[in-house]
Amino acid sequence: MNERLMDFLLKSEIARLPEEKRKLYQFVTEAEDSLAEKAATVDEFYSLVLADSPVNAAMNYFQWPYHKVVAMLMEVEDELDQKIKHRSKRVKWIEFGAGQNPELMDEGNKRLFLFIN
Repeated sequence: MNERLMDFLLKSEIARLPEEKRKLYQFVTEAEDSLAEKAATVDEFYSLVLADSPVNAAMNYFQWPYHKVVAMLMEVEDELDQKIKHRSKRVKWIEFGAGQNPELMDEGNKRLFLFIN
């Protein structure tokens, strides 16, 4: 499936999460993304995660025990996965590129998408 569609569905489902789950998920994923930006290799990323664990940071930030953070993260990831799979079966994403519509060729790299939910 289209990567942009999957990204859209993920963001949409994250926004629909209950506040507590959404804040935890966003906190951890932003921490992971920050570490990924610092790392030049996969091995370096793993080393950074071990040294500066996003889960430990979440424990400190939310003042929750380890088992609560991990259990909730696993629950959120399973929930997001199921919801995205369900929605991806129902949605249609139609891309109208410049090759399909000559009127768009004058507008550079702009593209038009139709999203039907």
